[in-house]
Amino acid sequence: MKIRIAKKEDAEEIIHLVKKVIKEVDYFPLEAEDFDFTVEAEIEFIENTELFLVCEINGDLVGSSTLIRGKYKKTAHTALFGITILNEYTNSGIGTQILNYMIKHAKKNGIERIELEVFEKNISALKLYRKFGFEVDGKKENYIKTNKGYHNLLIMSKSL
Repeated sequence: MKIRIAKKEDAEEIIHLVKKVIKEVDYFPLEAEDFDFTVEAEIEFIENTELFLVCEINGDLVGSSTLIRGKYKKTAHTALFGITILNEYTNSGIGTQILNYMIKHAKKNGIERIELEVFEKNISALKLYRKFGFEVDGKKENYIKTNKGYHNLLIMSKSL
């Protein structure tokens, strides 16, 4: 397993990774066909994100993660964290390694608060975030509706 900073050459594979993950869970807010990032848009996102990591196993991308700093002077001390990991690699330690990397980067670069959103049904992710000291700040009830019902979204944060 190798965790590294994303390169623009990863753009197409990142798009495929995200589309795979979208298909794996019914509570993802988009359908795969709604995720319409072009390679050019993904490259721009990679280049303009505070920190964009990918996880490779045997040369294949199996996860990605972003840390997006607040873009205004009054929010530049905060960052939004996101992570995408293929189901077959959930609970394999990837999330732990990525979060360790992200938190070290955040502290080193003056980020004082990390925020994230996670679906209440995503028990593995919730365990991981709680292990790292993230706490629930709020809940968006019935945030999305699928053919299996409604799904709640939790807003979590951690002060560094």
